[in-house]
Amino acid sequence: MTRRYSPPAKTPEATYATTGSTGRKTSGRLVAIDGLRFVAAAAVLLYHFTATTSVSGYWGVNPVHAFPLLNEFTRYGWLAVELFFMISGFVILLTSDGRGIAGFIASRVGRLFPAYWACVVLTAGLQQVWSGGRQASLTETLVNLTMVQDLFQVTGLQVVFWTLLVELKFYLLVLVVLALGPLTRNRVLAFAAIWPLAGWAAQALGAQWLVDWLVPNYAPYFAVGMLLFLAYRDGFDLVTGLILVGSLGLCVMRVVDAAGRASDLQGVLVSPFVAAAIMLACVVAVWATTLQGKVRPPGRLVAALGTAGALTYPIYLVHTQFGYAVIDLLAHQTTRTVALFAAGALSVVLAVAIHYGVERPTSARLRRAVQAGLLRCSDALRSRGLMRAWDDIRT
Repeated sequence: MTRRYSPPAKTPEATYATTGSTGRKTSGRLVAIDGLRFVAAAAVLLYHFTATTSVSGYWGVNPVHAFPLLNEFTRYGWLAVELFFMISGFVILLTSDGRGIAGFIASRVGRLFPAYWACVVLTAGLQQVWSGGRQASLTETLVNLTMVQDLFQVTGLQVVFWTLLVELKFYLLVLVVLALGPLTRNRVLAFAAIWPLAGWAAQALGAQWLVDWLVPNYAPYFAVGMLLFLAYRDGFDLVTGLILVGSLGLCVMRVVDAAGRASDLQGVLVSPFVAAAIMLACVVAVWATTLQGKVRPPGRLVAALGTAGALTYPIYLVHTQFGYAVIDLLAHQTTRTVALFAAGALSVVLAVAIHYGVERPTSARLRRAVQAGLLRCSDALRSRGLMRAWDDIRT
């Protein structure tokens, strides 16, 4: 049943539940999402360390032969990126519901950039003492600080940086929707339905500039997350269900196509059927994390999952180059298992340092500073009547 929309006055940051349009009060944080995000980060880490051919030079052997049993599973680790995009579709709308444009921009800047800048600086330092990895000039390193280096054809210092530009394009579209007004049911439905179809049409017509901005290969995953958010906030109805089924169909098409590319990239069979099944299981997992109900997890579990969720982003950022450096150093000095655990352990240690040493002291301050600056600009424009026309259009 669809419930009437009434935007909340304020939505906390991160993955906190709200008292939204359903009139349903949910207590605390959706901690299961934090756990799911950590599992996704671990899957990406293991994929890069035990499945990609780019790590062969550091192991001295193809990872398929280095970890034959583990590779049977980790060769599908690339699907964790798609899972991240689904989670993002859910969480970004959850944390944007009830926020204005300034609050949304500030929350994203405060969330993404402190850890990212720290990772860029640390990676640049690593490349001064390690001859492997992605060597970059000072100019390329500075461009990496923008997070949009791909727009300038500059290689990201870390393998995963390309996904952040995909996220930013999603945020830009959310910003457009927020500029039209609150996240009503109809707006979210239109957003989730039109974006993937527009991207598919742009791809079919060969409009490459539009494809670059609409990211049709990943739009359906964000759409699934947004629709799960709508179901969480307002409840399922026929229209939401139909659009969700359509989005899942597009996701299956994308996964089957991506599985073929993954097979070529890894040099092993990546079954499209297994990949599609894992993707659908990811959808179920995201949905299941929203079913907190009346059972409140034990306090220690909540704290542990919260910490795991907080470490997910910095682990995701730093793991490739630092992990590769550890593998390069230890692969021929000790067992492969020890080298693998050491690479993962360093990634976690660096993530802890970034979270507690950089994110905690700076993220909230940066968010407040950005929001205050944007509100001052808005007030200045409004005082000069420059925003009155837009206000008239919105109303």
